[in-house]
This record gives sequence, C-alpha cells and structure tokens, in this order.
Amino acid sequence: MSTNPYEALGAFLTAYEAQRLATVLHAGGTTGQALKEVHATRRSEAKRLLTAARIGAEDQAGSIAVLRAVAGARAVRTAITPVWTMPGVEATTGRLTSEAQRIIDDARMSIVCSSFNFTPHSGMWIALKNAARRPGLSLTVYLDAHAGSPDAVAAHLPNAAVLRTLTLPGDHHPMVSHAKFIVVDRTVTMLTSANFSYSAENTNIELGLLVHDANLAASIETLMRSKHGILYEQVT
Repeated sequence: MSTNPYEALGAFLTAYEAQRLATVLHAGGTTGQALKEVHATRRSEAKRLLTAARIGAEDQAGSIAVLRAVAGARAVRTAITPVWTMPGVEATTGRLTSEAQRIIDDARMSIVCSSFNFTPHSGMWIALKNAARRPGLSLTVYLDAHAGSPDAVAAHLPNAAVLRTLTLPGDHHPMVSHAKFIVVDRTVTMLTSANFSYSAENTNIELGLLVHDANLAASIETLMRSKHGILYEQVT
C-alpha cells in the first residue's frame, strides 16, 4: 500500500464507502459516526487511514471534498460487456462461468444473486460457499420455491440469507422467480439468461451482460429487499 496517506485512503475505500462517509460528515456527524458506514471488519483500517490523512469532522469542508473526490475516482463509469455460454470454444467474447466466479471472488462487501434453478453441479455452488465463509461479506440468494431447491441451498450456505418465492393469497402454488442476476459490492451486476446449473454454464447457448454501474446495482438490491415478506420469504 502507498505511503502517501491520500493514495492509501483512496486505494482502500470503495466509492460507496467514501460517499457514505462524506454524507455523514456533511450532515454534521462525528468521525466516529461516519465510520459506522464502513463495515465492522474494515472499520479499524479505515479509521487508521482517515487519521493518517487528517480526514474527519475537525476539517469538515476539506474532508468532504477529499472523500467525494475519492468516491468520484473510484466510481466506475457505466461499462457493459457481453458474456456467453456456448458449447466447446465457440464463445470468444467472454465466458459466463469464469466471469461470474471472478466477480464473486473479487467481492469485498456483499453479493446478492438470484436464479430460477440452482444445482450442486453449478460452478456457483462452490464459489458462493467459499464467499460465504469470508469475514465481513454478506450473501443473499433469491430462488424459485420449486426449481431453485431453496432448502438444499440454505443448508449448503448456512451463513447466507436464502429466500424463496411466496404463495400469494388465493393461489395454490408459489410465484415463479425467473430473474437471474449477480450483484457484487453494489457496483457490478451480471444479468444473464443462465441458471446456476452445469448445462447453463457449460453446454447451453446463454447470453449475459456484465454491467459496471453503481446506480443499477443499488436499484436492484433496493427493489429486491423491498419484496421481502411480499414476494419472498427467508428459508429458516
């Protein structure tokens, strides 16, 4: 890590963290209150780096300016990349399986994902298991109540929040959840036609889009969270 305190701080904070710190300081909060916006596992290092850079409530205006500059520099402009699954080596513009596992391996704060089907033969089965063991990383999985095997997934991912579709009043079957996506660190979103299954990841013809856009990622997470207890229930 750089010995320059500003470079070190900029390299450590995510765009989301820097923006949240600036927002609390702008509202008149203390440095300690602002640090609560950083996950507990990262808070001690964030505090050390803020102190080294003399960023805090004592210099509100200057600190807010620096933090917003970090947020702007760390924010990734919208970039969209196609990711394919095709039999053999036909996909030459990106591989869905490798890209999905790469962004999961890179996650530092959160993973939110949804699939219609989720089988033990999927590469996601191990990737999410490993991610769920990482300290400080939250994992939320949305599944179809029938096809998604939510009970088996919840048993496989005891540290994750696993949710399944509800049955609406007057209906006889749970709703079908066909949304397939992965959101990492409220910044990167993969939208895909593929389920979390071996065939979808290896032998089918599937197309996905890898999108770097914090606003899109946040909107997906917020909307899905608002449907807890309405369209989805947590598997216990």
